[in-house]
Amino acid sequence: MSTSRPIQFHGLFGPLSPPDEADQPPLLSVPIEPIGPETSTTVVYDAFSAEPGLSALPIVDAEQRPIGLINRFEFLEALSRPLGRDLLMHRPVSSVMDPRPLIVDEHVSAEEISQALVNGGTRYILDGFIVTSRGRYLGVGTGYTLMRLLTERKQAELFRLAHHDPLTGLPNRQLFADRLTQALAGAERHGHHVAVLYLDVDRFKNVNDALGHAAGDALLQAIAARLAPAIRAEDTFARLSGDEFAFILTSTRGPEDGEVVARKLLALLDQPYTIDGQDVNVSGSIGLAVYPCDGTTADAIRRAADAAVYQAKKFRNTWQRYAAERQPRTRTPLAYGAVRRAIDDGRLEVMYQPQIDRASRVIRGLEALVRWRHVDGTPLPTPELIRLAEDAGLIGAITDHMLRTALRQVAAWQRDGLGHHLRVAINVSGLEVRAGQSALAPMIVRYLDATGLPPTVLELEITESAIMRSGDGTTAVLAGLKDLGIRLAVDDFGVGYSSLSRLLRTPVDAVKIDQSFVQGICESDGRALVRAIVTMAHALRLDVTAEGVETDEQLTYLDQVGCDTLQGFLLGRPLPAAAIGTLLAAGAG
Repeated sequence: MSTSRPIQFHGLFGPLSPPDEADQPPLLSVPIEPIGPETSTTVVYDAFSAEPGLSALPIVDAEQRPIGLINRFEFLEALSRPLGRDLLMHRPVSSVMDPRPLIVDEHVSAEEISQALVNGGTRYILDGFIVTSRGRYLGVGTGYTLMRLLTERKQAELFRLAHHDPLTGLPNRQLFADRLTQALAGAERHGHHVAVLYLDVDRFKNVNDALGHAAGDALLQAIAARLAPAIRAEDTFARLSGDEFAFILTSTRGPEDGEVVARKLLALLDQPYTIDGQDVNVSGSIGLAVYPCDGTTADAIRRAADAAVYQAKKFRNTWQRYAAERQPRTRTPLAYGAVRRAIDDGRLEVMYQPQIDRASRVIRGLEALVRWRHVDGTPLPTPELIRLAEDAGLIGAITDHMLRTALRQVAAWQRDGLGHHLRVAINVSGLEVRAGQSALAPMIVRYLDATGLPPTVLELEITESAIMRSGDGTTAVLAGLKDLGIRLAVDDFGVGYSSLSRLLRTPVDAVKIDQSFVQGICESDGRALVRAIVTMAHALRLDVTAEGVETDEQLTYLDQVGCDTLQGFLLGRPLPAAAIGTLLAAGAG
């Protein structure tokens, strides 16, 4: 292919910039100053003699449009022939130039121009080609520079294919392992922590089964795109396999940084996705392990993160920090039997955390929290106990135990002249309020009748995610509970990304701001979010409780925005019934 008219290539290579305006484009060889058609061949000879690496000289007209090319090897070979100097020297270059060089546009792709060179045989590999910008001379490239560029690109592509997931473009397991090793080496040198998070998508198989594998792939791509901006550029986000992702957070201050990111990822993941025109809701389970706290080698940290995500998957839509002492107990079916025996033997302990009225600073209510200690005295976290109970079909028994114990205790306090205006809040599982789960309301009525307490003494807390994922049947169950006079609250509000219309249709009395937002009050965005939640809830005539209040700064801001009820370690830790009785007797706030 040989023509004096530019060949327009539109590929992925460009754009190129003139050498005097920007860095030299990789397609061009060394920048070459063009010459005019009347220039003497003596000048060309001197230029080739002075610069052994100069392969060609471009010729341009007065408007910088390329009109020819002089190839070094052909020119010097012609001079070496008999009478060559006499015939060629001192003549204008227009008489000896190639008037039909290969001319390409600046947006040429390396792959397309390589094909043009192949079509032209070895000529253009030796002669080189002219690159133009809008028809004006830009520079000269050669087949050698092009082949080097293509080789480098091929090597980079092979590396990318070997180290990145083809579906999402994220680093794969091999690159993740390499970067983890590097991160740990850097942390050891500088005394930093490294946090590793493993994330499994909850019930991903259900999406594949319902919508097909193509939809499942689209969901994984959407998840990768949504979560990638949540971490820093120096961190790593990888896809290990299937619906398993992993993160490396380098140079962290400690476990608390990993915990913040885990909450952020869960909140992002929990937003709805639109796949093939259908709304898809998924959540995630995250396991967190931190170097050097949970291991000092890459293998140890990976094992710890894997063990932690195993724990989190028992609860779903939560994160778990690695805890070595918990791993053997919860991996076997014996754990379910232990929960059953703990219920039957009355070994579940109920603790009560004060809920403080913001205006008066007195105890307005108590949240009842279930605790279970293993035979060795180690407490099992409440979320883990609830998940075990749900998996074993024992959640109804847990709820029964909580209602019976808490309502009997409130009745006992009232007989002693204490807490007549207190409410007791009990968390109930989403399984308990789904349509068809008819045991909850009769159970509540039974214990209210047995204790003689009015329904207004009881508040049920249902997580926002459980309400948002439920159907009209669940709304009907909640409406029935509300008709009994029971107070309903949305727990963990803010992390489930409720639709306002759904919240309006749900018969609730209060919302509890999730503690992750309360902990973000120290940042301007966090303060704005908390204020927006309080303002919206009050506009809907809902009370607002802030949980996880741990600092004076948080307390001061919650006072400013008019939050109704406050709960957290700063105001009162969960205490056994006897200690709460002492507080009530003392009239403590």
